[in-house]
Amino acid sequence: MVLPVVRTRDEAHLYMDLHPCERCQSVDIAWESGLTDDEGAPARRYRGVCEGCQTPREFVFRLPERPSVPGADDLVFFGGPEHSQLFDAGEWRLIADVGIQDGSAPGSGDPALDADRKRSFALAVAAFDEILKFIPEGGDAVPESSFWTAHGRATYEQNPAHFRREHLERRRRNFADEMEDRFRDL
Repeated sequence: MVLPVVRTRDEAHLYMDLHPCERCQSVDIAWESGLTDDEGAPARRYRGVCEGCQTPREFVFRLPERPSVPGADDLVFFGGPEHSQLFDAGEWRLIADVGIQDGSAPGSGDPALDADRKRSFALAVAAFDEILKFIPEGGDAVPESSFWTAHGRATYEQNPAHFRREHLERRRRNFADEMEDRFRDL
């Protein structure tokens, strides 16, 4: 079985957070990770014990041929110019929507809480960047073949116009601007 490729630590942790414990549905785990291999290809193994029910959990991901490195200002970084193999374009849209909801509460005055809200906005902006990676060079929309999961396909079918380049770039820009305005001092 060929393992899925994970491009960055952020992408791996997002994937694990979206796949809770089958026994108790908790995502609370102190993950330990280490390098391993998958049929000679480099891979990373994540192990931990579910804090909810004490069930051992494990994920193993193949590493990309060329690792991507985040920029100094990247709060969230999912990968370089290639699109994800873990999440389809529709799933990235759902991830963006959750980030927007989590970050949009009014400022609290609590620096730690406001830093979490800024990170939620950064996650949404990065998710829009990920959706845009599915659009072929010179294309104006995400192709239907970029929706391979049930959730992703349903998101696309609800409103295909949400996956047009112009719409995605405008939404990304709006949330990046709002993040900058709201969290300028963090």
